[in-house]
Amino acid sequence: MNIKYLYILLVTVLASSCWNTSPYKGYTQTDSGLYYKLQMIGDGKCKPAPGDYLQLIITYKTERDSVFFDTHSSNQTGKVILPFNHSSFKGSFEEGLITMNAGDSVSFIVSADSLFEKFFKMKLPMFLKPGSLIKMDVKLHRILNKQEYAKELECYEQIVEDLDIDEQLKLHMFLDTNQVQFSRLNNGILYIPIKQGAGDVAARGNLIKINYTGYFLDGKKFESTYEHGQPLEFTLGEQGQVIEGFETAISLLNEGAKAKFIIPSQLAFGKTGSSTGIVPPYSTLIYEIELVNLIKN
Repeated sequence: MNIKYLYILLVTVLASSCWNTSPYKGYTQTDSGLYYKLQMIGDGKCKPAPGDYLQLIITYKTERDSVFFDTHSSNQTGKVILPFNHSSFKGSFEEGLITMNAGDSVSFIVSADSLFEKFFKMKLPMFLKPGSLIKMDVKLHRILNKQEYAKELECYEQIVEDLDIDEQLKLHMFLDTNQVQFSRLNNGILYIPIKQGAGDVAARGNLIKINYTGYFLDGKKFESTYEHGQPLEFTLGEQGQVIEGFETAISLLNEGAKAKFIIPSQLAFGKTGSSTGIVPPYSTLIYEIELVNLIKN
């Protein structure tokens, strides 16, 4: 029997033996708590070593298999490159990478809280509940050495330059087509007042509540607090709470005011796009923001 197919049969039998005890059908659990399931065996002959760079194709899904982010939507290559050194948290998908050969595809189940806090270094998105799990379909596309990584990075930088030019062209086309008179700030944000408030102007350190709706330049809505049924609450000026452009926009509003803002990508989700994959890289965004409530601290 072909050794490759013997290996596939062995893996299938071993996985099947765990189906009756694992809470997730077809998945095996490691000692660290990571759940994994082999999806496809590639043609690679070697596994990653410390110092390598791993070119990955990843799809992120909720426990109910709803896709909320994938690397194809984050950049034109459809892949990300991850330095291979250590796991960012116990039970991370990174632990499973050491067992994979180039071309292998594995599905992992990990903690949503740990993934966003330890790996992405950000707060859990509103659409995910604390304590929930995330399914990650990961394909190890290539294992790169330092020289190969440098070459890939050079190609990516050219793509980035092209995307930056494309973003500027789209903004000019939008302004020319809509003929709306926005005021321009020094940092590139454009805004137009909609409703004047009657309260104090927002300042750093204030606890504020805002309602907002986000749109792409083509008019497609991608996010709204109105759909969640509650305003976003945070402390203005506290790092990591909102995108940088929000800080500038809200500081122009007083309590009860509402305005529309056009925020360039460098003050929004930048060259990587949003972690959820909803906002692509180099996306200029339109936000309608209403300052609902302000509490001075």
